[in-house]
Amino acid sequence: MIDQIINDFNVYHFGLICLAFSLGGLVKGISSFGLPTVSIPILIFALPLPTAISILAVPLVLSNFYQMMISGNIKGSIQRHWSLYLSVLATLPIGVYFLSSADTNTLSIILGAVLILVTSLELLGISLSFVKTKEAFVAPAIGVFSGIIGGMTSLFAIMPIFFLVALGIEKDRFVSAVSVLLFSGSTLLAISLQRTDHLGLLEGVYGILGMIPIVIAIWVGTQLRKRVDQDLFRKVVLSLILLIGISMIYRSTIGF
Repeated sequence: MIDQIINDFNVYHFGLICLAFSLGGLVKGISSFGLPTVSIPILIFALPLPTAISILAVPLVLSNFYQMMISGNIKGSIQRHWSLYLSVLATLPIGVYFLSSADTNTLSIILGAVLILVTSLELLGISLSFVKTKEAFVAPAIGVFSGIIGGMTSLFAIMPIFFLVALGIEKDRFVSAVSVLLFSGSTLLAISLQRTDHLGLLEGVYGILGMIPIVIAIWVGTQLRKRVDQDLFRKVVLSLILLIGISMIYRSTIGF
């Protein structure tokens, strides 16, 4: 088994993985999310998309666990946002079930358009803070939508992240809330990948070794975040979500 891993290990691929994970980890350290969004486009220069996603499976679980632990306030995040977390996790398997029959390009375009619209409104100063008064209803509704769409596209956290931004919670509590969501969701997705034989031993080895640049980059990004004020942090997060929405539409229409 070890001999097989050594024979299959590709130094060029591993160098690319380290580069992708370093950049993705830096963005994640600053904003609390963005590891797959930054890493996947770099990885697919040399690797098939299913392989790239599988290599990310272990780092997503471990990095989100690491970030969740260092951010703290886990109990507080669960107590406040449990309905959001539960609805996402409950509906993720539904999205995975429909993955083979769903038009993921169309779903990505729709989700990307929604992200562009709502983030643009926020960046232009048209606040969606009304969700604060409707949190008990809006949170599970967004969770159900995000879980089903996320099961088909792997982007289960984007709409919940925007929802948390709209709530206007303090940046460190925001990071904690997002980390709990990402850890639980990425764990569920990793289990699904393993059960469908996408996540093999070599992908696991690449992912575990790739945790070294990820942890270093997250630490650097976390230090940078501490130097950023609340308003600038909010704008950075919204800008990243806007870029994700544009990227989703761009990638989906390329295939047409």
